[in-house]
Amino acid sequence: MSKNDNTVTVIGAGAAGLLAAWRASALGARVTVLEKNPKPAIKILISGGGKCNITNASDFRTMLKQFATAEERFLRYSFHEFTNVQLLELLRNEGVETYARENGKVFPVSHDAEEVVNALMKMVQRNGVTVRLQTPVKEIFANPDGSYNVQTNRDIVRSRRVIVATGGASYQKTGTTGDGYRWLRSLGHSIVQPRPALAPIMLNPVPPAAWQGTPVRDGALLAVAEDTVTGAAETAAQWNGDLLITHFGLSGPAALEVSHHAFVAMEKGKRVTMVIDFFPERTADQMEEWLRTKIEEHPSRSLLTLTEQTVPQRLAEFILVTAGIPFITRLNQITRSQRRTLAMVLKRCPLGTVTGIPLDRGEVTAGGVSLSEIDPTTMGSKVRPGLFVCGELLDVAGPVGGYNLQAAFSTGYVAGTSAGTMISQAD
Repeated sequence: MSKNDNTVTVIGAGAAGLLAAWRASALGARVTVLEKNPKPAIKILISGGGKCNITNASDFRTMLKQFATAEERFLRYSFHEFTNVQLLELLRNEGVETYARENGKVFPVSHDAEEVVNALMKMVQRNGVTVRLQTPVKEIFANPDGSYNVQTNRDIVRSRRVIVATGGASYQKTGTTGDGYRWLRSLGHSIVQPRPALAPIMLNPVPPAAWQGTPVRDGALLAVAEDTVTGAAETAAQWNGDLLITHFGLSGPAALEVSHHAFVAMEKGKRVTMVIDFFPERTADQMEEWLRTKIEEHPSRSLLTLTEQTVPQRLAEFILVTAGIPFITRLNQITRSQRRTLAMVLKRCPLGTVTGIPLDRGEVTAGGVSLSEIDPTTMGSKVRPGLFVCGELLDVAGPVGGYNLQAAFSTGYVAGTSAGTMISQAD
C-alpha cells in the first residue's frame, strides 16, 4: 500500500466536513481538512443568531417528512445511521449540554454556537486530524491511478479519497461561494440549478421606516403568484409562523419558509405578492363575526383603537387605509359592508410585490449535486470512485428548525464512514 492509500482529504470544515473527518479518522484514516476561512465552521457560528439550532428533537419519521419526497428517500439511510440522538450524545460527551424548545428546535444550554464548534474541533484534533485553515482549494484533479490531486493556494495534496463538504452558495460571506459546484461539474457531475432557500424577501414598495423591525406573531404568510398574461392567481406557498418586517422587505421564519417557492414562481415569469393572514385559525366569516362581537361589546370605541389591539400597532393605520375605512370611525358607525371588508383585509393583507430573493443571503441553498449521482448509503460518487459529497452541496433543502444541520451532520458521518471503511478494507 502506498503512503497515499490511507489518506482522506476533506474539503470544508463545516458541520458535514468535521463530522466526516472525525468519523474517517476514527476508522484509521490519516485525514487532512482544508478550509479556506481563518476559522472553522463559520456558518455554525452564525446559525440561530449565534445560538446554534443544532438539530431538531423530532423522531426519525418526522425528521424525514420535512424534506421533499426525493430528498426524504435519499436521506433515509444517513438519518438512520447517525441520528439526532447520537449527535446530541456525541456533543454531550464533549461537555455540550442541550435542550429542546416546544417547537423541537435543539440548542446548547449556553446559547453559544462557539461551544459546539469547539467540541467538534476537539473531536477531530484528538483523533489526529490535520486542519489547515486559510487554505482555499483551487481545483480537484482525478489521476489515472484513481487518486486525486487537490490543488490549494499553497501546494498539491494527493489522496486516494476526497470528501467535498464546501457547502452551497448561501451566505457567501461565510465562504460558501459555490466553488464545489465548479469542481464537481469538472469531474463529471450534474448540478441542479442552485436557488435560494430560507432566504429573506425583498419587496416593492419597501416597508415604511415606521414599520421596520416590526414582528408579526403567529400569522400566516402567503406567496401569491399571478400569471401576468391571464391574470390567474394561485397560492405558491403558505407558512404559519412569525414574520419580521425589515428595511428591505420580510424576514423571520415565515418569510424564509416561503422564499424558495416564491423564487421558483418568479423564475416562471409570475408576479409574486406577499400576503399576510393575521388570523389563520379563523375563516373570513369567523373573522367578521368576531368583529361584530367586538362592536357590540364596545360600540363607542374607535375602530383605530380596536385595530391597534388586533394587529401590530404600527400596521393599524395601513390596515384601515387598505380597507378604505376612515381612522375616526367608531365601532357603532361601521356598516356591514365595511365590517366584511375589514375582515377580508385582516385575512389577506397585501404587503408588496417581491422584487428579489438573494441567493447569497439564504440560510441554505436549494439545488446542487444531483442526488441520482450519489450513493445514499455511502455518499460516494457514482461518477468518480473515491470521491464523496455531503452536506449542503447536495440537492437537499429542508425547513427552518435544525433539519438542515442534521442533514449535514448525518451525510458527513456516512461519507466519513465510507472513506474510513475503504481504508480498513485496503489494509
